[in-house]
Amino acid sequence: MGLAAALILLLALSLVGLALAAADKRSAEANLQDRMQSWAYLILAAAEPDASGHIQVSEELGDPRLSQPGSGIYGQLHGSDQYWISPSTLGVQLPWLPLLPSGQIRFDVPVTEQSPYVYQLGLSWHLDNDEILPLTVSVLVSEDEIKRQTTAFQKGLWRALGAAGLILLLAQSLLIWLAFRPLQRIAGDVAAVESGVAEALTGRHPAELDPLVRNLNKLLATEKANQLRYRNALDSLAHSLKTPLAVIKSGLEDPGPDSAAAMQRATEEMNHLISTRLQRAAGSTRRTMAQAVDIGTQVQRVLRSLEKVYSHKMITVDVTIPAGLAFYGEQRDLLEILGNLLDNAFKYGRRKVSFSANAIVEGGRQVGLQLRVEDDGPGIAGEQWPHLLQRGMRGDERVEGHGLGLAIVLELLSAYGGSMDIGRSELGGARIELEIPVT
Repeated sequence: MGLAAALILLLALSLVGLALAAADKRSAEANLQDRMQSWAYLILAAAEPDASGHIQVSEELGDPRLSQPGSGIYGQLHGSDQYWISPSTLGVQLPWLPLLPSGQIRFDVPVTEQSPYVYQLGLSWHLDNDEILPLTVSVLVSEDEIKRQTTAFQKGLWRALGAAGLILLLAQSLLIWLAFRPLQRIAGDVAAVESGVAEALTGRHPAELDPLVRNLNKLLATEKANQLRYRNALDSLAHSLKTPLAVIKSGLEDPGPDSAAAMQRATEEMNHLISTRLQRAAGSTRRTMAQAVDIGTQVQRVLRSLEKVYSHKMITVDVTIPAGLAFYGEQRDLLEILGNLLDNAFKYGRRKVSFSANAIVEGGRQVGLQLRVEDDGPGIAGEQWPHLLQRGMRGDERVEGHGLGLAIVLELLSAYGGSMDIGRSELGGARIELEIPVT
């Protein structure tokens, strides 16, 4: 970027310099034309006709350079049969110049390095005898006259542009360094995380980089949580395998008629434990940048299944979900959360179940999701709430189930950093409210 910006700056300053130099030259040439016109008038002012009608030019020309040989300014006055040149033309070979009609003005710029600037004015001189004498006054100026002016200006111009370019390059380099310094700091933080010195990106960053830092930290937190889940799953698996391994060891040390069957059962139990534990560990992993899952579609999918299972209870369901509301996570997790919550509502509710979902908005953007399930069942006493969140615990032993639903929902919520609140519903039964942050 620095090199590209420097090349663009160099090109821009070069174009500016060329444009200013060309404008200065045009201005100098326009000024020279005015001066050449005044010199032409000086020559005409010094000209007088003699008795025979010939034009004579006085030696006092009004500008000493017209009388100084080799001064670079040369005058000429000629007609059809007379010709006068200024003393400054001594030793100088002037080009042939044509006569111009009366009133015509001509100004020519040099076409070669040796060519002069030429100004000509055609006129008609009325003599005393009423004759009209056609004359042309010409002024020639060496190209060096303009070259000296433009060269001095261009030297100053390119020095000024060079200094300005150097200052701009330094300022540009400083701005690029300041702009990319936060990225260098983030790269250093990432290197610290890779080396194990830090666990997340810390410090203050520009607002433009906050989404990047936030998502990187979420990715790191998700990966850490996934590693912890796998570690816990393997620890739990190792603990669960101790009993069947002890059975197999006992059967090998003391073979008997029942040892083979006991070892077979232990082997089957080990296979089941390995399969279920690893499947659960794999299923509990999270993706940081998950796709949006439409909540309304998944709720209707769960309700269709539950209405078939609990068709004998004739339960009425009231669903309130804003259009387009999405859950940012795994679809299977949302289905498991909805399935457990609504299944409990159908199971314990009498005639009515209510489900609502809303976005939690802060600062004009969605920061979380709120899910609420209510029923008109017997409700849950306050002292039972912690009890129900344990695996295998049920609120009503008379209702069929395993007591795992709310515990599973709580585990999934913990994985997403969410929370659960249990209370009394306006319908008279239980109210379970979840808040899940947007990941």
